[in-house]
Amino acid sequence: MGLRGLFGFGKPKVAVQVSGDVIIVRLPGTSFSVTYERSNGALVATDFGGTDIHREISMPVFLSQAWQAANAKAKELRWIA
Repeated sequence: MGLRGLFGFGKPKVAVQVSGDVIIVRLPGTSFSVTYERSNGALVATDFGGTDIHREISMPVFLSQAWQAANAKAKELRWIA
C-alpha cells in the first residue's frame, strides 16, 4: 500500500472499533493500534504500539490521526461533548 493509498484528503484511513467502554483505532497495512478508554467523561489512551514496515507513516502521525478519529467516535456516541 503506497502513501497515497493511506491518505484521503490528508487523513489516514483508520479503522475504528467500539467494544464496551473502549475505542480501538488501527491503521490497515501496519501494525499500528491504540486503545482509548472512557474515563470520567474523557478519553484516555491506555495502550498503543506497532510499526509500519514500509515506513510510510510515523507513530506520532498515526497517534494524531487516531486521536481525531477516536474523538469523533466518542462524540458520536455521546461519551464526550
